[in-house]
Amino acid sequence: MEEEMRGHAIRKIYQVVAKRTALSTKPSTFVQDFKLVKSREVKAPPRYPIFATKEKGNLNMAQQFDYLLILDFEATCQENSLGPMLPVQEIIEFPVVQLSTSDWSEIRRFHQYVRPTECPKLSSFCTTLTGIIQEMVDDKPTISNVLENFDEWMKEDSRLEKGNFAFVTCGDWDLKVALTNEAKFKNLKIPEYFTQWINVKKAYAAHTNHFAKGMTQLLKIYDLQHKGRHHSGIDDVANICEIVRCLGKDGHNYRITSSSNQTTASKQQRFFREAPRKTK
Repeated sequence: MEEEMRGHAIRKIYQVVAKRTALSTKPSTFVQDFKLVKSREVKAPPRYPIFATKEKGNLNMAQQFDYLLILDFEATCQENSLGPMLPVQEIIEFPVVQLSTSDWSEIRRFHQYVRPTECPKLSSFCTTLTGIIQEMVDDKPTISNVLENFDEWMKEDSRLEKGNFAFVTCGDWDLKVALTNEAKFKNLKIPEYFTQWINVKKAYAAHTNHFAKGMTQLLKIYDLQHKGRHHSGIDDVANICEIVRCLGKDGHNYRITSSSNQTTASKQQRFFREAPRKTK
């Protein structure tokens, strides 16, 4: 009798163990759902935000400035191995395109080549880089005359009023370094409207929280084809205009980012992640 009871107890134990083993080998609902999700190849969210394209945007967004004047100077230069251009880099191409922020169309343009006076002969490196040959600057006005011509051009458009327009550059070199240094060296007075501007690279960083290294990368980000010759001032302006349009249509409200006043500019410093490289 005692042995029968012991055998019965052992059989019960075996039955319980077998039942639990069977349950443990059966996939749970969670595991089944996980396999189903995995089989559908659900992708993880992108690491970076999706960047705007030229088709997207809000054309009706009110901008702080009615007009943006895009500029990109070219200046005398020589190979790095020869050191800096002495006594000063001189602007040799002065292009500006005026855009309306109401529809991002071009209103008009100013374009003049400039004759350098401190180093009147262009280096072969400068010609190779910019495409500007000696004959293109020899009989042109000097920077002081070009600044006067540009000021007259500005006054021709009565729609341009203080506070309703801003200059746009791709970097701070054009207005903070090139024009400022040359004007200081030659004792020229710079118009007040050149003392603050919008750096489109900083504008892009403020809009996306990513920093683009330059015009070429910004063109790639917005799926824009580079047109013309790189380091041709007027061609660079045309390409920057396309970037400015895309960023504006994507909803960015342009604000002043840079100033020739070092104190003002330093207060606007921020740190951003590098923009991801777009792969095909």
